[in-house]
Amino acid sequence: MKYWNKTLTDMEEYISGEQPAGGFIKLNTTENPFPPSKSALDAIAKRTSEALRVYPDAKSLELRKIFAEANGLSVENVFAGNGSDEIFTLIFRGFIEKNGLAAFPYPSYSLYYTLAQGNGIKYDRVQLEDDFSYNMDKFLEKKYSLVIISNPNNPTGTYCPVEKIARFCEAFDGLLVVDEAYIDFYGGSSIELVNKYSNIIITRTMSKSYSLAGLRVGFAGADAEIIRGLMKIKDSYNVDTLAQAGAAAALLDTKTFNSNTEYGIRSNKEYLEERLTGMDFFIVPSRANFIFVKHNSVAAESIYLKLKEKKILVRHFKGERQSEYIRITIGSMGDIKALCKELEAIISE
Repeated sequence: MKYWNKTLTDMEEYISGEQPAGGFIKLNTTENPFPPSKSALDAIAKRTSEALRVYPDAKSLELRKIFAEANGLSVENVFAGNGSDEIFTLIFRGFIEKNGLAAFPYPSYSLYYTLAQGNGIKYDRVQLEDDFSYNMDKFLEKKYSLVIISNPNNPTGTYCPVEKIARFCEAFDGLLVVDEAYIDFYGGSSIELVNKYSNIIITRTMSKSYSLAGLRVGFAGADAEIIRGLMKIKDSYNVDTLAQAGAAAALLDTKTFNSNTEYGIRSNKEYLEERLTGMDFFIVPSRANFIFVKHNSVAAESIYLKLKEKKILVRHFKGERQSEYIRITIGSMGDIKALCKELEAIISE
């Protein structure tokens, strides 16, 4: 730490989900249990040639065109990034002054807090309602320059309707970022608002619904002026050649996408919710590929630790309110049945 500056020293470290070596059933990191599109894998394979000596397209133009067409936008309204996490970093660097004040929900994706601290941005944590729903009026109680919400929210899975977000854009003087990492599983995107409001950014990722977490590809949809700003501040070649090829092919393969989301994740989620209800779990209504649950008599941390002993990983968060729950990613049917078997044993004890 000898050469760390004050910002690096003072910031909280983001703790990602555990990634242990083999033998574990991983239901802790919201990864998709189904394989990526074969078209995406073939596209990546075709680009693994001598041509990799050449830099990728710095503007990811073809990839942006495909995303824009699929979402009713112009290419000038789309930015491609090295995962949506890069986009958040760029927003903190270029779209809020150092003396500005940001706001994020709580509980929510803790990387927002970490990246704000890492860029020297002050922020408030705005409490969700008792049922973990959004009250957007709370973000109007102070003069915030930047608000980021996760929709559906991580880790709760709760959803804010498009009409509420639209009303907020009309009343808010700052910039609203809506992180739609999990929107594909049940729909309800606010991306149409990009064509109406200049103070909104919608972010998306290929990591969840497209099973491409390893490629690190994300998108931002926003007013053309905001996209120009992101282009100006980004790294020169931020999305590599293989990532651009794989992501483009995956976006075009709607058959695999629909199969994985509608007939895979949703079906498995309904089965898990039914089993957990029968075990006396309380389940927060979720529109994501995970559920946020607590048992009426067994502590969340105890369940997490006992499952880990059985080599099943779920996510348990420290902190007020959220520590009462565990977050369970929707896995394969085999993984879910193994989880339920161990949960029944834990509860019966």
